[in-house]
Amino acid sequence: MSVRAAPNPAVQTNARIAALYALGLVDHLTARGLDLQQLGGGAMTRLSPDTAGEVSLTDWVRLLESAARVLGEPELPARAGASLQPRHLGPLGHVLMSCNTLEEAYGHLARYIRLLGQIGQPRLVIRGASAHLQWHWPYTSPAPQSVALFMLAARVRFMRWLADIPDLAVDASFHGPAPGPVEPFAAIFGGQVRFDAARSELVFPAAVLGKPVAMADESFRQQAEQRAAALLESLTGQPPLLRQVKHVLMQRLATGTVGLADTAAALHVSPRTLQRKLRAQNTNYQAVLDAVRADTAEDLVTGGRTPLAEVAFVLGYNDQSTFNTAYKRWHGTSPGRARRQAQT
Repeated sequence: MSVRAAPNPAVQTNARIAALYALGLVDHLTARGLDLQQLGGGAMTRLSPDTAGEVSLTDWVRLLESAARVLGEPELPARAGASLQPRHLGPLGHVLMSCNTLEEAYGHLARYIRLLGQIGQPRLVIRGASAHLQWHWPYTSPAPQSVALFMLAARVRFMRWLADIPDLAVDASFHGPAPGPVEPFAAIFGGQVRFDAARSELVFPAAVLGKPVAMADESFRQQAEQRAAALLESLTGQPPLLRQVKHVLMQRLATGTVGLADTAAALHVSPRTLQRKLRAQNTNYQAVLDAVRADTAEDLVTGGRTPLAEVAFVLGYNDQSTFNTAYKRWHGTSPGRARRQAQT
C-alpha cells in the first residue's frame, strides 16, 4: 500500500530545509540501493556532506513520498527519520550532545530548530506524569503526514541516542488515516501508535526528561552554542541582544520579575543602557516583553491543558481578564476559543 500524498504536494514554494538534514533521507535511500534519479530526486541527488546552506523543502517531501510509493513501504518516512545520524544535525547536534539532560536538549531543540530549516516547531507539554512532544506545521498548506512521521521518528532516534537508552518505548499519534498496517510503525517507535489523531505527537513518561545526556561536556557546550547562535542569527536576522532579553524574560515570567530593572540587572547593564540598545534595534523593552508573552501564551493555551487562570499567572498577570484582553490583542481571538479550536 502506498503512502497517501498530501493534498497540496507543493507544500510551500519558498520553504527550505537544511542540506545536511535533507541528506539524512538521501543517505537512507542510497544505502538501500535506490536510484534517486528514477525517484525524481532532482537537486536532492547532488547532496553531499560538503553541501552547505539549504535546499527546497518541496523537493525533499516529493522525494520522501515518491520513495515510499515506489517501495510500497508506508512506514518508510519513519524508517528514514529513525536512521538519522548526529552528522545530519550539523551544529545543532553539537549543542544537543553538550546538554546535561534530555529536557535541556529539548529546550535547545526548540530554540535552534531553525538551523534544520523551516520544518515546523516542536512543543513540549507536560501533563501530569506524561510528556507530550508535539509537531506543528507552520504553513497554511495541509501538513504532510510523511513529514510528521519522519520528524517524530528522528526525535525518538536522538532521545535514545543522547540518553543511551536504545530500547526507549514511545507512544506516537499522527494526523490523517493510517497509510498501512500499524505494526511496522509500532516496531519503530516501540510503543502504541495511532492515526486519525487530533495532532501529531510523541507521548512518554515525563521522568525520561530528567535522564542525563551521556556525552555532556560543559566546555564543548559553550563553543557549540556560540556557533549555533551565530548561525541562527544569520538565518533569522535577530540580533544577539534580543535573544538574550527574550531568554531572560522566558525564565522569569512566572516569578513576575520581568521589569526593565530586573532584566537589565540579569544582563549586567543599566536600565538606561538596555533601553538605548533596544531603541538602536528599532524596538523597546515593552514590545519585547509583549512578544515573549504572546509566544508563550500561544504555546500554553493551544498546546496544553493548564487552566487559563494559571496561564495568566505564569505570564505575570494579576487577573485573568487582563490576560484575556492581551491575548485577544495578540492573536485576534480569546484564549478560550483558541484552546477549543486547537483541541478539535
